[in-house]
Amino acid sequence: MIIINSIVPIFLLVLLGHLLQKIGFFSDGFFKNVNRLVFWIALPALLISDISESTLELESIGRIVFLLTGGTVLSLALAWGISRILKLPAPQTGAFIQGSFRGNGAFVSLPVILYSLDTMDPKAETLATVVLAPLVILFNILGVTVLAHYGRSSNTKRPSFVSLLLKMLKNPLIIACGIGIALNLYQVAIPTALFRPLDLLGDIALPLVLMSIGASLQFERLRGAASPSLIASLIKLIAAPMLGFMLTHVLKCSHTEIMIALLYLAAPAAGTSYIMADAMGNDGPLAGRIVALSTLLAAATIPIIMFLGFSL
Repeated sequence: MIIINSIVPIFLLVLLGHLLQKIGFFSDGFFKNVNRLVFWIALPALLISDISESTLELESIGRIVFLLTGGTVLSLALAWGISRILKLPAPQTGAFIQGSFRGNGAFVSLPVILYSLDTMDPKAETLATVVLAPLVILFNILGVTVLAHYGRSSNTKRPSFVSLLLKMLKNPLIIACGIGIALNLYQVAIPTALFRPLDLLGDIALPLVLMSIGASLQFERLRGAASPSLIASLIKLIAAPMLGFMLTHVLKCSHTEIMIALLYLAAPAAGTSYIMADAMGNDGPLAGRIVALSTLLAAATIPIIMFLGFSL
């Protein structure tokens, strides 16, 4: 019943967004603007309000980051090995590998975690929001490195470390996490007149995110989907959380820490993977198919992982 009550509302909102987009209830650019609102304002407001007012448990955060880093790197290595076996061309290899490890954590996993774990463990919300910053940094470093290596040389400009660092520091999620942590560590209380708007903006972030995901699903991209799309999706949705779970035996992790790590690792491929793959001379259509297929399959795999996780 916990799983049903946690997962059904999530996918109902995704379905609602998809149906509203299909029937033309909103204009074509509506959800594009919603994504901008969520990414630049609503999600940062959620992160600042949550992190600034919570007790930071650095040991728990460290263990979750370890699981996320280990699971991500191992899934990248697995995808690289399989790409060698499949003998994929370089541009396909870049898109294939990135789609196998870069997950949609903020837009899929975070809502799932907050809806499913927050009532069971009050610390879950803080832990889940704080680890977003290192996760985004990890994805950016690995993603840019892989795509720059495999991208077509004529279209690919290899970024310097400084430019990559500056780009990451401009990410609103990283900035919001930094502000929240600074306010928390220095015990600076946000004035009520400012905190309440932040809290309200944070409340609208998750439902808007889920509806936007539904509206952005383009199943026509699945036409002509070949084995690389399916294999990358299975690595992202199944192998990554399994590899992360194997690492839980290295550290003594709590149930909440394990569930947060598994649900982040089990997220479908991030939509930005298509944008980055295409921009850096990799196979954009393959990246788009991985995003669409993994998002569709996640409707089945995430509930299974939740069931197994709650059974631990």
